[in-house]
Amino acid sequence: MNRTVDPITDPLRLKALRSLSLVDSPADESFDRITRLAARLLRCPASVVTLIEEDRQFFKSCVGLPEPLATLRGSPLSHSFCKLTVRAGERFLIEDARVDPRVESHPAIKEYGIVSYAGFPIRTRSGEVLGTLCVVDVVPREWTEDELETLRELSASVESEIELIAAAERERDQARMFQTMIQASPLSVIVIDCDGRVKLWNDASEAIFGWTSAEVLGYPLPIIPDRRLDECQRIRDAVGDGSVFRCVDTYCAKGEDADGQKRTVHVNVSAVSLHRYDGHSDQILLIIDDVSQSHENTLERERLFRELKNEKALLSEMDERKNRFLALLAHELRNPLTPIGNAVDLLRFAAKDPGQVNEISTVLENQVRQLVRLIDDLMDVSRITRGRIDLQRETVSIHEVVANSCRAVESLCNEMGHQLIRRADPEEALHVHGDDVRLTQVVTNLLNNACKYTPPNGRIEVSCGRSNGQVEITVKDNGVGIPPEHRRAIFEMFTQVEGTLKDSRGGLGIGLTLVKQLVELHGGEVLLMDSDETSSGSEFRIHLPRLDAPPGELNPGVQVEEPRKRFRVLVVDDVPAIAKMFTMLVGAMGHEVSSAPSAPIGIERARELQPDIVFSDICMPDMDGYELARQFRSLSELDSSMLIAMTGNGQPEDIRMAMEAGFDRHITKPASVQRLREIFLELEVRRGLR
Repeated sequence: MNRTVDPITDPLRLKALRSLSLVDSPADESFDRITRLAARLLRCPASVVTLIEEDRQFFKSCVGLPEPLATLRGSPLSHSFCKLTVRAGERFLIEDARVDPRVESHPAIKEYGIVSYAGFPIRTRSGEVLGTLCVVDVVPREWTEDELETLRELSASVESEIELIAAAERERDQARMFQTMIQASPLSVIVIDCDGRVKLWNDASEAIFGWTSAEVLGYPLPIIPDRRLDECQRIRDAVGDGSVFRCVDTYCAKGEDADGQKRTVHVNVSAVSLHRYDGHSDQILLIIDDVSQSHENTLERERLFRELKNEKALLSEMDERKNRFLALLAHELRNPLTPIGNAVDLLRFAAKDPGQVNEISTVLENQVRQLVRLIDDLMDVSRITRGRIDLQRETVSIHEVVANSCRAVESLCNEMGHQLIRRADPEEALHVHGDDVRLTQVVTNLLNNACKYTPPNGRIEVSCGRSNGQVEITVKDNGVGIPPEHRRAIFEMFTQVEGTLKDSRGGLGIGLTLVKQLVELHGGEVLLMDSDETSSGSEFRIHLPRLDAPPGELNPGVQVEEPRKRFRVLVVDDVPAIAKMFTMLVGAMGHEVSSAPSAPIGIERARELQPDIVFSDICMPDMDGYELARQFRSLSELDSSMLIAMTGNGQPEDIRMAMEAGFDRHITKPASVQRLREIFLELEVRRGLR
């Protein structure tokens, strides 16, 4: 996995570590057994399971460590060999630390007496390194392959224990989620056992029937009318073969009505048998909806039905009016378009006649104004008759959209065992003018559908590239596919393919409709590609207008938000056009900006101006950006300046070289306004201005 930051401070790694809640947790016998076994099998005085945080290491389990380490269960990273294992991402061995040039001055040698070390990284299922399993000795050791294989297998056992903890936490989260859903449901949710005793009673059950959970839990279901005491048995018989039992009936409620009669509610009941892991059924789930009001208002509904018949006749008339309106609209649009078309032709003949050009311009202005009025009227009607989605348009990288969408469905793919393949050329600039959130929503919806309608261990591919001058995004799976008879209506609201419902995870059937609407709002189209008889699955293609302008370039008329702090900025670039446009952009963002055409001049101006932040190119004649960074970092007067590499070279090796040379950050040209704002915000945070 490529990283652009130090693995120790990698946000994804730290997030994975914190999500497990293992740091500063009590000692765990399952981990202690592994460390004791490691120390015994490798004949070492100490063995440790470490979890590496941003600024310290925590001992989840430790055997043989001296005090106060054993009690403190941790140490600073400055005294940690394990951080070297995390950085390496693979096993890390030290045979004699006193003569090993990698660690010969390490404080752990003198303070803890550690001479030899062997550590293996501990990873999550997704590959994030959390820490290590290691053994240490106070004498030199030549670690044998048998010993290392033993340590590797034990580290796999640690990973298994961590995965069990993660799985348990996921189960607890799921249980909490289901409990929240049940309690928040407006429907009565009840679970009874085989004897008809209540095991679950949510808030809606209390609201509908009147009994509190304290009054019913563990007791026979109180809502059964006296005349139907065998109701529970009737339900059990009905769902015994796995069927869903449904009925509309009258059930009891607590208390009396205004006439002193036992209060009843008219309910719609659905029941299903709950099966344990062994297939045995010992509980029944009841979902009950209070339909008393609709039952009491049957006559009112009949009256409404008669009114609907009248409405149908009215709708027919309105449809007629709509057709007439469309005909009138077409006529009204052609009226201004006709003189506009004529004016365009006339301009070719009247180019040298200022008077006639002025007259034609007046006609064009008047007709365009008329078109604008018509469009404004239509938009007003549209806002009233349908919901409006406002797009927050900006320059959007399709590579980032696809990457964010893949991250959004990663857990679902892992859960179902799918292979998610992303195909794209990172060097190919793919930008559109659109709403980043909405476009991510589009691709995520398609990927979610692919996951849901592909049997476990399937294959899902997402790719992006250019096609006929447009940006093309393709999502393809090898799932159950869409029968030909359903393909035409697949983008219509609430459409689902009945033949594939059993293979999917359900849904309301609005996802593809939303995809179509959002893509069309961006000026694109989404297509369901035809499949031949030999292939399975579905393939969707999205076409969007490609943005030709550089993604870092501001759109005309867009107002850039003023920063909280006005910084002094220096731009070092040997290409005048790039330097000029970038300084204009930074200036438009509200900062005081200067430029230098070469690295030597850039260093001189930096010493003179002492800028808050310097953006430097890498590939420059005479002195490149790496040398500039090294000289820059040797000057004490520039210690507080932030140094940013801004270059067209964006490979992992380029980023590593830039960071090693002394740059604080690396940006691939062209830099987006959003990325620049993030840099300035980071500088504000560094200086305590936020």
